[in-house]
Amino acid sequence: MEPSEPRPVRTTTLARLRLAAQGLLPVASVGERLGLAADPAAAVRRMAALQSQDLQSGLLAVGLRTRAATASGVAAALASGAVVRTWTMRGTLFTVAAGDVRTFLGLAADRVMRLASARHRELGISEEDVAVVRKAAEERLPGRGMTRAELFDVFEAAGQPTASQRGIHLVSILSHRLVLVQGPLRGRQQEFRLADEWLPPGPGLAGDDALEHLAARYIASHGPVDERDFAWWLGQPLGVVRGPFAAAAAGFDAVVLDGRTLWCVPEVASLADSRAGARAVVALPAFDELAIGYPDRSVAIPDGYLQRIIPGTNGVFKAMVAVGGRAVGTWTKGGRVSAPRVELKLFEPLGPAASAGAARAAARIEAFWAG
Repeated sequence: MEPSEPRPVRTTTLARLRLAAQGLLPVASVGERLGLAADPAAAVRRMAALQSQDLQSGLLAVGLRTRAATASGVAAALASGAVVRTWTMRGTLFTVAAGDVRTFLGLAADRVMRLASARHRELGISEEDVAVVRKAAEERLPGRGMTRAELFDVFEAAGQPTASQRGIHLVSILSHRLVLVQGPLRGRQQEFRLADEWLPPGPGLAGDDALEHLAARYIASHGPVDERDFAWWLGQPLGVVRGPFAAAAAGFDAVVLDGRTLWCVPEVASLADSRAGARAVVALPAFDELAIGYPDRSVAIPDGYLQRIIPGTNGVFKAMVAVGGRAVGTWTKGGRVSAPRVELKLFEPLGPAASAGAARAAARIEAFWAG
């Protein structure tokens, strides 16, 4: 089937289309393909990668895209090995399907490590030091997992200091070299495992094949988007991704915002002619892909609210409440572990329907953490 003619859209329409693409709407409102995923592993595979530098936020990001998800259910997906949390691109931790790790790192690792090399020199990390900690990890980790603190103890015992961020940079290097990944939870910590034990075998995709494959998945999970969005998300130069992105985009539909062509799956493009998702209220964790999965924050965060969501625009995103994919407030979690309480801080008055939706969104997060 030939793609349909691009539909012109406004920013508010683009925001709700991305809300649908990201799997944040119920099946009843957008259908099986676009609605919430059946289980956490399916949600992660659908999204390709979910930014997760904050572990608790990363767990919730998966749960909010899954039907009837609980924190224990997402933890079970990590414990099974179906999904992992590791450094994949842009020097940031993501939750990804285990089978995708090698493809992501095959594209990103060299570039990320080059960008980090000056910091490694400041910390006195040499290739010899990396060889020492790699040997120590490979000797101590077979058949078991270790928390970060336990792994640091192993590094220290091998004569490698871990203070002043040196330890976490050593762990990052080993992760980018596919020695380590993060798997099961142990309490509020996550265990490191040997990548060759924990990941499926095989080299993963490489080169333009990898770029085209990931471009198609980014369009499907984050669209409407263009090559500039993809280049930023993947942490690659625009010239490197332009051809593979164009090849991938040929199989999708398009919308147009202010003369800019953006690509998405046909089911998402078709929603431009409806009001689907316009009144949907979601409470999202800090660093959620809806806000941070694109270089232009203004689609999900109106300009007047930018400083409230990203104070000082310093890269630290607060947990936010969104209506129709656009931020209208923030939220915090309090209460007890067994009885969490979500407190909303809205930036504007909401109508009765949206207010009820905000209350349901808060209750959903409370149920996630209690389960």
